[in-house]
Amino acid sequence: MPDARSTSPVQLLSAPLALRGGETLQQQLCQRVKRAILAGQLPAGTRLPATRQLAQDLQVSRNTVINAWTQLQAEGYLISDRQGSRVSPIALPAQAAVDIGSQAPVAERVAMLRSGHRYSSEEMPLRAGVPALTHFPFAAWRRALNRVLNDTPQRLLGYGDPLGEMALREALAQHLSLTRGVRCQPQQIVITEGAQQVLSLCVTLLSNPGDTGWVEDPGYRGAKAAMLAGNLRVQAVAVDEQGLAPDDRLWQSAPPRLVFCSPTHQYPTGAVMSAARRLALLAQAQAHQAWIIEDDYDGDFRYV
Repeated sequence: MPDARSTSPVQLLSAPLALRGGETLQQQLCQRVKRAILAGQLPAGTRLPATRQLAQDLQVSRNTVINAWTQLQAEGYLISDRQGSRVSPIALPAQAAVDIGSQAPVAERVAMLRSGHRYSSEEMPLRAGVPALTHFPFAAWRRALNRVLNDTPQRLLGYGDPLGEMALREALAQHLSLTRGVRCQPQQIVITEGAQQVLSLCVTLLSNPGDTGWVEDPGYRGAKAAMLAGNLRVQAVAVDEQGLAPDDRLWQSAPPRLVFCSPTHQYPTGAVMSAARRLALLAQAQAHQAWIIEDDYDGDFRYV
């Protein structure tokens, strides 16, 4: 087999293309040229074959080659002029060739970031964290969305208040006042993308690395993950039929900076924290200058 560096660009690029793995002919040609450049097989300044000749060699349309060359120019791999196309001088030289295989660990890390669960309509009901998606009021949601889009939709396309839309915060303040008796102003409400983001914000704002954070045992793993990410010492606290159940010894031996709990509907046991337990928790937290993060999990569920 001849040395890759002695192989001409025509020989290197004219191997037949075939549809596979969902890739178009244009995509295959782009990837072939990129790999050759990064591997040092096409050094900077190398003249590439004419698009008409390469199209004949590959038995593809000339537009396929032209479109591939245009894409590679846009990405900075190629430079074109009246004399044709050549490899950009910013491309990696042969002596600094990139071992594409060495990027495998990065791909493995990306794969770990993917969700371990994808919803399937064939799943059994009552799975934790998955609501009754078939009961979502799509018609009402669509009508509400259309009303909003008919009212100055361009305003919604820009960057809004980082704390959340004021109209939504005003509605939530009113809802919390009526249903929870919470006295708060819209300016005190922050809209986040979900529970995990707000937990991370609380850890960042209310604690320092090395502080102690309490989590329910058993409990929501996301709370523990957020505290560990903030370099907190995590203390698991047992749960009984009345919810989080710390004793006086634990308050003395591992005083917390943060206490995460779900008193209305403990996750995953469903226990409801008694009024006496809540008042005791508030008193101890105040005495130890601790913050309580209350997760109102399933708090709005009603039998009706």
